Amino acid sequence: ASTLWRQAWRAAAAEPAGHPGQGSPRLRRLLAEHLRTTRSVAVSPEQLVVTLGARDGLRLILMATEGVVAVEDPGYPTLHRVPRNLGREVVPVPVDEEGLSVRRLAELAPEVVLVMPNHQYPAGSQMSAARRFELIEWARRSGAVLVEDDYDSELRHTHPALAALDPHGSVAMLGSFAKTLTPALGLGYLVVPERLRAEVLAHALPVSGIVQDAMANFLENDGVRRHTARMGREYRRRREIFAEVFPRGIPMNGGLHAVIELDGDEDGAVERCRAQGLAVEGLGSYWTASDRAGIVIGLGAHKREKLREVLVDLRRVLAT
Repeated sequence: ASTLWRQAWRAAAAEPAGHPGQGSPRLRRLLAEHLRTTRSVAVSPEQLVVTLGARDGLRLILMATEGVVAVEDPGYPTLHRVPRNLGREVVPVPVDEEGLSVRRLAELAPEVVLVMPNHQYPAGSQMSAARRFELIEWARRSGAVLVEDDYDSELRHTHPALAALDPHGSVAMLGSFAKTLTPALGLGYLVVPERLRAEVLAHALPVSGIVQDAMANFLENDGVRRHTARMGREYRRRREIFAEVFPRGIPMNGGLHAVIELDGDEDGAVERCRAQGLAVEGLGSYWTASDRAGIVIGLGAHKREKLREVLVDLRRVLAT
């Protein structure tokens, strides 16, 4: 796949081109096909907008809507900052074992709901099928827009995307290649409900033509599918290493993060880890309020041999 990747970029750089704000028609056609085969989402290229990544896609939806934005609690902090930075009121909604509480949504009546049904942060759980249908039915009745962040679903065995279950045009879907390829790509896509399309396109920013053409070349030559299959195998090995060092830890199904629950002082543990150069986050930074103490660690930053060493160091620091 790395040879295909280099070839894709060389071909794009040899004939640089610009594309309209909605994105390259060829890339949108290939992305529609990618979504159909990997996520069972049937969309036309016209429903897709090429973005600078998931945060940019969320920005576009927020520019096209008004009102209160509901977010999962716990949830992914960097995305939650986007509506706040745009001056929107953000309300946390609790997540139970089946997923986001629709009962609480009905009480809060937000206009926009940001949800990660296939990768609830930070433990990586998935929303149940029953809750998905309940959520879509609530959105149909209330007129709210569900913004589905389909974060790293290609790497996991997941339920169908909300966008695949939605006959009413209630779901906007955020996608990016940050997890499957590289965050440095700065390329994503947005599936836009028809009622928001004109407003979204009015705020769309053009993405680099070379980046779009390189991605189109890579998709066309089956590079994404092959690379994703390889990444899935690599991630599985990394989760196995984590499970060997931390048998009671919680590795994310399919993902590259893990949670280590603690009995005591979370802030102190985070401080000790960072003092030793170990990059961790406190579990509390993902919640509005929680009595669970723990740390969240990424498993993707090092080569596998080094990862084992880092995890053994981490176990030692946590034991002190």
